[in-house]
Amino acid sequence: MKKHRIVARAEQIMESYLDDLKAIVNIDSGTYTKAGVDRVGAYLQGRFHDFGFSTYFDPQQDYGNHLVATWKGAVANGPRILLVGHMDTVFSDGEAERRPFSIGKRNGMRIAKGPGVLDMKSGLLIGMYGLHLLIEANEANAQSITFICNSDEEVGSPVSKPLIQELAAQSDAVIVLEPGRAIGSVVSSRRGIGNYRVEVRGVSAHAGVEPQHGRNAILELSYQVQALQALNGTVPGTTLNVGVIRGGERTNVVPDFAYCDLDVRVSDTEGIRAIEEAMRKVTSKRVLDGTQITLSGGIRSMPFERSERNSRLVQFAKEAGKELGLKIEDLGSGGASDANNTSAVGTPTIDGLGAGGGLAHNPDEYVELDYLPLRIALLSGLVQRIGTH
Repeated sequence: MKKHRIVARAEQIMESYLDDLKAIVNIDSGTYTKAGVDRVGAYLQGRFHDFGFSTYFDPQQDYGNHLVATWKGAVANGPRILLVGHMDTVFSDGEAERRPFSIGKRNGMRIAKGPGVLDMKSGLLIGMYGLHLLIEANEANAQSITFICNSDEEVGSPVSKPLIQELAAQSDAVIVLEPGRAIGSVVSSRRGIGNYRVEVRGVSAHAGVEPQHGRNAILELSYQVQALQALNGTVPGTTLNVGVIRGGERTNVVPDFAYCDLDVRVSDTEGIRAIEEAMRKVTSKRVLDGTQITLSGGIRSMPFERSERNSRLVQFAKEAGKELGLKIEDLGSGGASDANNTSAVGTPTIDGLGAGGGLAHNPDEYVELDYLPLRIALLSGLVQRIGTH
């Protein structure tokens, strides 16, 4: 079978791709390492310029500067396409020196390892090189293609979210470059994330002399925790986890304050309504007289839902995959990404167009190298189809 021309071209530029991947993996760019994230941004800016993009930085004080690169096409009425990827990792300073970029084997596969190699420095380059090959072949039939490389995704994109949503609202389609789960997969849905806190206020008292005058906030919270955790799995597509408990200062004092923090994941807006109603019902009932219970918090990332609006991009990905000999499967994920943010403004969105590999956020994180040309070609084919439909 004759090799697809984009795959063949991608194979020709793999040496350059791997040089770039090594360069940015060997830069510490944990979310709170601003200088390192900015070094990655500066490196990528140079490569975008090499490929004919104009760029600018959105400066930040506490996080790295966000890089925005734009290519202007010749099709005045063509689509405006946005690609999104993040430069930050979950790893601390010194990680790149301890375990720099390396190439080896795993279960007979050629792999690359290093901090952030999968999540998601390889994805940034898949997007960049996939666009480059398409533009080089004069097949990027778009009015414009914009690429935002943000610096704070690993902590929920607190400062880049407004910019991402602004750019998404100006676009006709969004492609997010988080890692794919396997060579033949994309991500078509992600759960939304909510953070909630339950606070209990009681009455302090001497634990040995007159404990009967106290109202133990920790004890009341323990009842609340059990009732709240029992909600997990009761709402379809929704999970709840009590992850943090704090309370008390001294063992000889009946504690008058305690709280717990909860992580809630929701698949759709109906799930948000149902789980919040259930939490309010639990926290409206106290076991110990004289205690007060307060529920606060909310959804910080809306769910990225399977929808008719997004299904068109999934179909394009499946068509592009078929041309490459891949049967593309669209998967859901319990974790959130910037796809949640772009989908929330109503722009058709698809995710998971990054590299195949495994063990993200783990010191043994890896990328499957032999699949990279196919993933680059898949990205190119998807963008091409957006531009011609």
